[in-house]
Amino acid sequence: MIQLLGLLKNPFVKIIADKTIGAITHKLEKDKIIKAKEIEAATKLDVAKVGVQLEQVKQQENSLKDEWLCLFFTILMGLHFWPPAQDAMERGWDILQKADPMFWYIILTIVGASFGVTTMKKLKKK
Repeated sequence: MIQLLGLLKNPFVKIIADKTIGAITHKLEKDKIIKAKEIEAATKLDVAKVGVQLEQVKQQENSLKDEWLCLFFTILMGLHFWPPAQDAMERGWDILQKADPMFWYIILTIVGASFGVTTMKKLKKK
């Protein structure tokens, strides 16, 4: 036990202890500042911006764009089986084969965003 007290008098141990205590104190002060900034940011919400976002969400809940998109693709698919439109459908696919890949990314994004996210939300409600 007495050897332990002698170890505490060692200058190297004092330096290490001071550095460790300083680092811990610095970390605690830094955490306090970060917590204060988080609280400050949380209390300074832009009420107008939040109101606009809430209104956008409410408008999208009653939107018919998913239904129109579904109707469009259903008609498009049905035209493939209607004899007077089959030649036009075949020519359309020939033209679409030459389309830029970015076109397909855009179409996939539109369909995925419309059917993927909103359909999952509707299914969760049921």
